[in-house]
Amino acid sequence: KTSCALRTLTTREPETGQLSYKMARRAVCLAAALLATGASAFTSSWTARSLAPAVRSTPKVAAMRRSPLRPQTTTSMVATDEALLSTGPGGGGLFTASNPEDRRVLPEAPNGRAQFKVVYVVLESQYQSSMTAAAKRINAGQESVCVEVVGYLLEELRDPANYERFKADVKDANIFIGSLIFVQELAEKVVEAVEPLRDQMDAVVIFPSMPEVMRMNKVGSFTMANLGQSKSIVADFMKQKKAQDGSSFEEGMLKLLRTLPKVLKYLPGDKAKDAKSFMMTFQYWLGGSPENLESMLLNLADTYVTGVVGKDLVAEADVVEPILLPDKGIWHPLAPQVFEDVTEYLAWYNAEHAPALGIDPATAPTVGLILQKSHINTKDECHYVSLIAELEARGSRVICIYSGGLDFSGPVDEFFYAAGSVSAEVDSVIN
Repeated sequence: KTSCALRTLTTREPETGQLSYKMARRAVCLAAALLATGASAFTSSWTARSLAPAVRSTPKVAAMRRSPLRPQTTTSMVATDEALLSTGPGGGGLFTASNPEDRRVLPEAPNGRAQFKVVYVVLESQYQSSMTAAAKRINAGQESVCVEVVGYLLEELRDPANYERFKADVKDANIFIGSLIFVQELAEKVVEAVEPLRDQMDAVVIFPSMPEVMRMNKVGSFTMANLGQSKSIVADFMKQKKAQDGSSFEEGMLKLLRTLPKVLKYLPGDKAKDAKSFMMTFQYWLGGSPENLESMLLNLADTYVTGVVGKDLVAEADVVEPILLPDKGIWHPLAPQVFEDVTEYLAWYNAEHAPALGIDPATAPTVGLILQKSHINTKDECHYVSLIAELEARGSRVICIYSGGLDFSGPVDEFFYAAGSVSAEVDSVIN
């Protein structure tokens, strides 16, 4: 649904070839409404006037740059889901109701195809739409293999019914995937359910999580113990980066991935095949898009899943190289690319984008947005698109930055300030 809306975002006017901002705003409204189904819905002044011309820069808008007062909205945010307001905390261990069964994907017609099962646990919901889309792509496009996928949000495991269902799913899973499992009591529940069944699974892939969870990694002969061996080139790289700049595990892995082609070139083919598979799987995961995750699942199945390995069941053309965004950058939903230089971004914004919206770059205030890369990777960015459209409709420019790690100080210094200047490019920041 989000992809449909984003395709609408890039619709061009037939007469001028220019991006249709009216269509973009309509698409944002549609996508926001679709994603809000079953949760909370709200209206704003921008939604109410989604078909009106964009608000152009005026003396009042320009004065926002100088004014110490916070601009007032023309209408208040209004909750419209009475059921949500009246019921309070939802089921599934979360504030709002959630159900892992909504994320279960089953092949509609196996038709004799080899079938494998994937169970995943993630901290936040960004990956669920991409994993669902990836599974559906496999089931619709592969002639000889199909997949069942079910996902759990980490907090859902607090609910006893969900936890029992999770344990039942793990019992017949071929592949288990976990990411960002950093809550101690929930990490213990994951280990309790997965570790006794680890050896019978074809692969257990854990991305940055608590140590006891990371130790469950099993990709062929590759384990976290292998990663820590003194003769491991991967381990040597990680230790070197930690000694040089105190990198965390996640930051070290990201830096490793940037130099991965050079590192893998020196690893012996046979012994390091599984280490290469793990690092490649991590690249696909960081890429986050349905296409990346489809290739990740197919690659794992073709290499490790019993009943699929060695039978040439997976269409090789569908297993593509990981498609990765830069580790940090400036993103805009209507931009032709992710920018790694603020001067280049502003050149595009001021010359092409702002004039199409009626924004005067010389007088418009500029708002900096700090975003999570994972939402952009997985295309779960409709809330970002809505906020950007709202700010631009009110006459502001935006500079949206992201980082692949948890430290945003570098991107803030690099993208919110002009090169070699102590003068900020932004007037305010939303984090």
